[in-house]
Amino acid sequence: MRVFLAESVEQLARFHDLVAEYEASLPLDLRHDGLEPGMTAFVAEIDGEPCGCVALAESDASTGEVKRLFVKPEFRGYGAARALLAALLERSRERGYARIVLDTHRERLAAAYTLYRSLGFAECEPCGGASYACPTFMELRL
Repeated sequence: MRVFLAESVEQLARFHDLVAEYEASLPLDLRHDGLEPGMTAFVAEIDGEPCGCVALAESDASTGEVKRLFVKPEFRGYGAARALLAALLERSRERGYARIVLDTHRERLAAAYTLYRSLGFAECEPCGGASYACPTFMELRL
């Protein structure tokens, strides 16, 4: 498995294709409004096949935000989501962020919630505007 920062036009196209697949896989009431400009995009590949993605947005000078963590169903169970988050957390530390925040849905996105908990994320007060009902907000102090 390889996780890389999506920088070239081709790599960013792969990222956007994965995000589109992610959004299409979500129930309508959990879909997002779109991607904010300026995000740092990561893509995971297995045997050269794009299999997952995540983005890092800056909430403020000391806070990064996890956006659009997704692994294609056929590639789940290989550690791609964990590897994507490890790359995101490494970049966050390089940028000097004090914490990372995210929103998820504890019940309906249970696998993601369990992964975040295993990495040390804890539930917290609302830390941004989620575009869907009943989000679970989480943070990790770096």
